[in-house]
Amino acid sequence: MMRSKSIFFYKVCLLFLSIGMALMGVGVLIVQAKGWEQSVASPGEGKSPNAPGTITGTVTYTGTITGTHMVWVGAFTSTQGVPPAFSVMRDGPGPYSLADVAEGIYYIMAGMDADDSGGPPDPSIDPIGLYPNNPVTVTDSTLITGVDIALYDPTPPPTDTGSILGWISYTGQISPTHHIIVFVTRWGDQAPTYFSVIPGAGSYTITNVAAYTYTVGAFMDLDDDMGPPQPDEPFGWYDPLGDGAPDLVVVDEGVQVMGIDIILADPLHYIYMPRVSRADAP
Repeated sequence: MMRSKSIFFYKVCLLFLSIGMALMGVGVLIVQAKGWEQSVASPGEGKSPNAPGTITGTVTYTGTITGTHMVWVGAFTSTQGVPPAFSVMRDGPGPYSLADVAEGIYYIMAGMDADDSGGPPDPSIDPIGLYPNNPVTVTDSTLITGVDIALYDPTPPPTDTGSILGWISYTGQISPTHHIIVFVTRWGDQAPTYFSVIPGAGSYTITNVAAYTYTVGAFMDLDDDMGPPQPDEPFGWYDPLGDGAPDLVVVDEGVQVMGIDIILADPLHYIYMPRVSRADAP
């Protein structure tokens, strides 16, 4: 179950907030659109005995798409692939209001149906954006204003790309199977640029990687929250020298860089941990 950055957009929008903004995301929201309903909670969701709240803001768009296209805004209760609990549609960018929102914590996301397909968002075509200060908390009769979201044209994948292939090994003390997140970071940067999620130890492939020099790391997502690596999660770098520091991986145009194997170790302490933020950080 190895996927490229573009295919994983939905899962990474809220994965790591810093990664998510770099990938547009990094990262972890699957928008499983069942049909966007006008400010309506999904059946069985968003029920509260208290007075509902309202979330308002403005959706803006900067890009090359012409004409008027449907814009949606959704309030999501989880980063784990659920449909929006509340959503609203409007004709084109502009002010919006999510009314009758039950008490809770929400991640607010918006998009434009650029090809007028009426289907789920397509990150290769549709401008999609996140409220930068996610999540928002709705309490009894709350009116939350200024939840503004900017939409931009999707960034096309670079043409001079290669691939990274390898194997993730783990022989530690944890017996249940958990997802493993493999991430690729440009040398000198803090936030990962590419990643892949695999269902457990085994092979991985990351495609459409721009020609550059990178480090590659991986960790086991023990709590299955698709968040950044935590101190109790098995972790490893591509480190053939075995000195605890990540070794460099050079990607050239049209080249498959193979053998980028990583061994996950049960945690004691980590060296050169990537600086990432949890998806629920302000």
